[in-house]
Amino acid sequence: MRNITIILSVLLLFGLLIYWLFPKKEALPVLKNISSFEMENVHDGTYRFDKGKVRLVTFFYTNCPDVCPSTMTDLKQLQEQFKNQEIFASEAELISITLDPEFDNKEIIQKYASAFQADPDGWKWLRDTPAETKSIAAKFQMNYKKTEDGFVAHNTTMYLVDENNQIRATYDMANPSKPVDREKILKDIHQLLK
Repeated sequence: MRNITIILSVLLLFGLLIYWLFPKKEALPVLKNISSFEMENVHDGTYRFDKGKVRLVTFFYTNCPDVCPSTMTDLKQLQEQFKNQEIFASEAELISITLDPEFDNKEIIQKYASAFQADPDGWKWLRDTPAETKSIAAKFQMNYKKTEDGFVAHNTTMYLVDENNQIRATYDMANPSKPVDREKILKDIHQLLK
């Protein structure tokens, strides 16, 4: 009887040890809900930010001297990874929203997007009026301010939005010493797609 008790105790301890040490897959938290909105898609009429796909949202402006072009270079590589994994456009999209619609007209953004070989099927480039842009940026808690010399000071946050319009993760945009963490973004996107 004593041997059975010892064996059961060892098995119970072994089971608890496996439970504590085994890596747990934690769900991404819901950080914020984003209500649906529409913006001009510079390649194809209107884009409705609605439920259905996982989206990585980045705010930018074409005259940005450093963070934005570095980030777009990394997103170009992410676009290729999406395509290689066959999730581009069908399940996941890249969304780039200008913070300077007064300067960034349709043609300027199209030229900028083409410099990064953006495929408009799954990489959407959006703009709207200054007032509407401010309202949409506020939904993401994206703070920005345009100065008199045309510079736009802005947060350097990107947002992962799930198919239910919920922000599930945020990431830093690129800077000269640190690129976008594409592997982390891909891992999180695949977690949402499961």
